[in-house]
Amino acid sequence: MSQALAAKTHLERTGYSVEAVLLGTGSPGAVPGYFMDSFSEKLHTFRSPWLIRTPNKKGIDVGRTLLCQLFFIPLYLREIRRIRKMIRAIGPDVVLNFYDLVGSFAMRKLNRPVYRIGVGHHFYLHLDGYRCNSGKLLYRMLLSWHTRLILKSCDRVMALSYRAGKSRSDISVIPPLIRDEFLSMNYRQGDRYLVYLLSEGFLYDLIILAREDPGFRADIFTSLKTGIEIPEGIKLYPYSSHTFREKMASCRGLITTAGFDTAAEAACLGVPLAVIPSRHHFEQQCNGSDIERTGIGVTGERIDRALLQKMHIFDNAVYRKWVNRAGELFLNNLKES
Repeated sequence: MSQALAAKTHLERTGYSVEAVLLGTGSPGAVPGYFMDSFSEKLHTFRSPWLIRTPNKKGIDVGRTLLCQLFFIPLYLREIRRIRKMIRAIGPDVVLNFYDLVGSFAMRKLNRPVYRIGVGHHFYLHLDGYRCNSGKLLYRMLLSWHTRLILKSCDRVMALSYRAGKSRSDISVIPPLIRDEFLSMNYRQGDRYLVYLLSEGFLYDLIILAREDPGFRADIFTSLKTGIEIPEGIKLYPYSSHTFREKMASCRGLITTAGFDTAAEAACLGVPLAVIPSRHHFEQQCNGSDIERTGIGVTGERIDRALLQKMHIFDNAVYRKWVNRAGELFLNNLKES
């Protein structure tokens, strides 16, 4: 969703119009308000595969996720037909797919002049010379299979990357697509950590840390309801785009699971960054390796004092220069279509 919002800005600045936005979700009622407000009547939702968390909420239960999605295949087939019908009725010049599997199957029988472009950091894993040795072979194969299915539905793809890299004929390496709200922020380090957890089970690590260290202070964005007493130094918030940006501008450092976009946004400001890859999530393990390799943050398996001591402010001049080229390179790929 963050990438789609940034893409909308780049498109509309140069005279393109966004005619419709189709959002894949496992729970149509869970679309964030800021995303709905940005697209209003142009936004349509459809059912798409989702990930089932492990009982401890620290990772993905791969087996249950795959088994559950099998029962929804008839629904997904109906959604594919519905999406295809909508696209044909709208008649766009270009369809952008931000790494959605159901959307990719809908794009397969779209005839030219509709040009199909995939956007996502996952495509970087398929470039020559890239290696990610983390995680089990099975998880690596599943992600590779998923990405190849989407590649087959696109005329070209853009691989979002924390750093510049060599493209190939069908994959262009471009910078992260960052929303203007983050690019225009000024960062001044404060004394409270900012924490954003999609794998909510790591919240309990924070509670243990806060109990051991009464001086630990953190603002935590999570949907988890703990049912236990929260230490005085910790404040819990439901996700709000505005409040999150406000806290990031003055945080001591950001601790988050290793999703691509949040790390990319924090790095634009030079915020000290620590990521904890969700368990059994091969993509996040690769993201963590890339974050350390690029020098924009550190990784760990748990949230503890050792992880906090590794966090540091970094010189983000080179990274920011790369990110500032995102609009130019994104639009160049559209023009080539």
